[in-house]
This record gives sequence, C-alpha cells and structure tokens, in this order.
Amino acid sequence: MIEELLPGIFKLAIPLPRSPLKATNSYVVTTGDRPLVIDTAFNRPECRESFVELLGELAITPDSADYFITHLHADHAGLAPSIAGDDSVIYFNEQDLPLARPTDSYWDWMAKMYESHGMPLSDSAIAMERHPGRIYGPAVDFPYTVIHHGDRLKTGQYTLRCVQTTGHTPGHMCLLLEEANMLFCGDHILGDITPNITMWWEMKDPLGDYLKSLDATALLKPVRAFPGHRSIIEDCAFRIEELKRHHTTRLEEVLEALKDGEKDAAAVTPLISWDLRYEQWDDVHPIQKLFATGEALAHLQHLEAQRMVNTREEHGRILYRLAGS
Repeated sequence: MIEELLPGIFKLAIPLPRSPLKATNSYVVTTGDRPLVIDTAFNRPECRESFVELLGELAITPDSADYFITHLHADHAGLAPSIAGDDSVIYFNEQDLPLARPTDSYWDWMAKMYESHGMPLSDSAIAMERHPGRIYGPAVDFPYTVIHHGDRLKTGQYTLRCVQTTGHTPGHMCLLLEEANMLFCGDHILGDITPNITMWWEMKDPLGDYLKSLDATALLKPVRAFPGHRSIIEDCAFRIEELKRHHTTRLEEVLEALKDGEKDAAAVTPLISWDLRYEQWDDVHPIQKLFATGEALAHLQHLEAQRMVNTREEHGRILYRLAGS
C-alpha cells in the first residue's frame, strides 16, 4: 500500500511475514535528483518482492535510489545493501555501524550474556539462532556513508536534518523535515506499540538514554511523526508523555518484583505486565522471552544508575536487589 503524505513524499507498507510488527513503513522522498528511501525491511524474498513492486508503482527502481537507515535492526536495514545500486548512497549512523552485520561471535556472546542474567542457555541459544537480526539481516557488507547529529540532507525543496535519538539502539537516528517540522522517527516513537528498549553492549543505561532522547524530541515540537511501524502519530507531545508514563509504570513493577528478595533479570521478567498471549511463562517462545528479558534488564540497569537497586555476581550469575536491603 502506498500513501502520499506530502507532495513528493510517500509511505510504503512492506509486509513482514509472521512478524507481530506486521509491516515496516518505508518512506520515499522523490523530489531530488535521486529518490531517497528511508528504511527498508527484512532481507527475505517476500519483503524484497513487495518492496520492488511498490517502488515500481512510483516508477523507481531500487538501484536508482539512495537510502537512509534509521537504525541497525533487520526490519529496517536488512534489505538495503542487497538492493542498492553501484551509485547508491546508504546513510547510516556511526554508533550502530559495528553491529550492521554482526559476526557469529557476537551472537555467541549475546547468548552467554543472557545466561548470566538468568535465561537458560537452551532458551538463549535458540533465540540467537532464530533471531531476526541474524537470519534476516544484510547479506552483504556495504560502504555506508556515516551521518551525524545535525547533518542535513537536501532533496529538492525539502531539507532533512539528522536528529540522534539514542535508546532503542545505540545510535538511532531520526530525520526532521525542517520545512514542515515533521519527523521520520524510525522506532524512536511508535504510536500503537511501545519501542523495545533493551540492554546493549557498552551501554550502561539505555533506558535513561532513551528517556533523555524523548525529552529532546519533545523540544523539537514536531507536528506529526512518521514511525517505522503502524500508524502515523498526529499528537507527538501526547504520545511522548504516554511512553514516559509507560516506562514509569514498568519501573514500578520491577521495584515491586524485588521487594521479596534479590533476583536475576530472568526471574524479574515474568512478574512484569506484557502484551503477550500465554497461559504460563514457560509457554512463551524463546525469542519473545529474549526481548522481554532484555527490556526488564534495561529497566534494572536504569534503576541501578539511579541508585535504587544494587547488583552482585554469584557464580557467574548477576543478581539485583533493592538498595538498602
């Protein structure tokens, strides 16, 4: 499906088979010398076929376009390197670049990291083997063009300013359409679901970074936001406050889970409210357990940064307890 949002700017919904996200919103700006595509989809045949077909309805071929990738996740970055042409530019943020195409050793490290936070290795290993980022990520390397906060891309009558919004990933980057004060926001702000905030290598407090990014985005006062999934956001200020309240509630749940004693992140996770369909926690698929545990861990790390919880390690297992207990 194609929707024209502004003159020369279109939204393409690229289906994501068997994904709860349903589709990735890919945006195309056609006003410059070369079309600029903002985000693609999974690197899988069904996504490629749909993407090429929808671009064709705009009389665009994938190899004639340039690409801006908001962040490293495969449902945004996976397809771009294999469909870009020899003359295409793919803009990518510097902080996410080391994980644009992770090695097997990274996935092994991730499995062991989750095991140290209480997730059984049998679950974490399965989750890593079937992780969308591993099986649907970029098939090839690409000489990405690194962009930074404040950089501007000019395409016809439109000026797009890079706005770094760390949190969902280490270097997540939005684009502010300056002439209309509208924001292409990737997964930084979503209207119908909440962005997953998880733990990241070398990030001490990803949730704290995300909340700061939300506050910085609010100061921009965007009149509309074009997210990476689901519906366009018409009231950005209201949605930002909703997201902040959501995380406040989740932090309260994590504190409540620790009241009866110290726990690892995997033990805290089932005690939090999730929008998942299951009778028992053991019934949850390892991939969903992984995402949920990562989010619980990000909240625990934030509480640790706020000195509300303390940690200790016991036989390779990381335990959290309320400060002062």
